[in-house]
Amino acid sequence: MVLRARRLETAVSFCILAVIVFISAVILFKQYCYTNVIPSCVAGKQAEITDMTGLAPDGFEPASKAEVYDAENLYEKIDGKAPLYTESGFKGLFCRRFAALDSKGLLIELCIYDMGGVKNAFSVYSTQMRQDAEILKGFAFAYRADNMACLIHGKYYVEITGLSESDKLIEAMNRIAVGITQQFSGGATEIAELALFPSEGLIAAGRKLYLKGAFGFTPMTDTFTAQYGYGSGTVTAFISVQPDGTATDKLAESYRKFLIDNGGVVKEAEDKSVKWTVIDIDGSVEIIFSVDRFVAGVHGADDAQAARKIAARLFSGLEGSR
Repeated sequence: MVLRARRLETAVSFCILAVIVFISAVILFKQYCYTNVIPSCVAGKQAEITDMTGLAPDGFEPASKAEVYDAENLYEKIDGKAPLYTESGFKGLFCRRFAALDSKGLLIELCIYDMGGVKNAFSVYSTQMRQDAEILKGFAFAYRADNMACLIHGKYYVEITGLSESDKLIEAMNRIAVGITQQFSGGATEIAELALFPSEGLIAAGRKLYLKGAFGFTPMTDTFTAQYGYGSGTVTAFISVQPDGTATDKLAESYRKFLIDNGGVVKEAEDKSVKWTVIDIDGSVEIIFSVDRFVAGVHGADDAQAARKIAARLFSGLEGSR
């Protein structure tokens, strides 16, 4: 009995020791991942990104260790804006700085956000785009504004910031952007819903995606908007994509009621040819209709005639896409 008890104690001791060794190995492994910034170690979510050192453009070198953030500590890097990302599918952030070899004062900061999917990435990219943005050619979605360039590569939303104003930095930022598209696999960057908007008069920099609560109306999810130039102003069209097509009429009616409850006045209801409702709210025009799995229309237009023309084109296009 004594011998059997001793054997049992020995076995238990070995089990406890094995558990301690395993826990220690996991802790060391995670520390290694964060210290050396191997994103593939972060919960297995970043197998595509293995290192950021190779993104240093010619004439530049890494000027800092790479930084890794998750949803719990993202606020440390972008305090105040973290909810925008975490509520849009954020998975991880990887940042590193690069300095010019001939001038250490010329610095670039590269931040790569894994948003989990291209639509999540586009939502963050589009809602933060500045009015003076210059669309960059050669990319699916990219723009530059002053000393910052932003782009989407599959599920990644990327910010490249020059920490001073310099033509050399701008050129280097462009090379980094190209390097990202060539070196990393982020999945498809195309967004099929954007092709549903009529192309005539479309302002490329005026396309956005609101994943939740578009126009202050909580049930309006997955809502794409696009701006159209018309005369000296613009008209904003929208398409809210509903996975369950049977719910679109109900959503459209709820949105109409929301507008009316907030001071909207119906000016034109259920036109038989296009089945839309035109509502005036505080001097601006709203047009709402549903087609198949889409609730669509025009939002906040100043010109009623222009709003009707854009809405008619949008309705016709969605009807034809069935």
